[in-house]
Amino acid sequence: MDRQEVRKWIVDHAGERFARIGLHADEVTDDLDLLHTGVLDSLAFVDLFAALIDATGKDLDLESSLAKRGSTTLGGLVKLFT
Repeated sequence: MDRQEVRKWIVDHAGERFARIGLHADEVTDDLDLLHTGVLDSLAFVDLFAALIDATGKDLDLESSLAKRGSTTLGGLVKLFT
């Protein structure tokens, strides 16, 4: 998957959660922190991370990935998986 595909995949899978905080998919920016804004709780973030591993075929370690600055933002996740 390229950058745009990974971003679209994340936005599609979290679309309902964006709507809960009043955002439409086209309003979501790369600097949106998925955890700190409440879009995802910690369990949902881990589930999304695992699903991204399956979808992209990348074998990333959650703990070391989270140690990277900005890894819980939409753009940070996209960067990790592309």
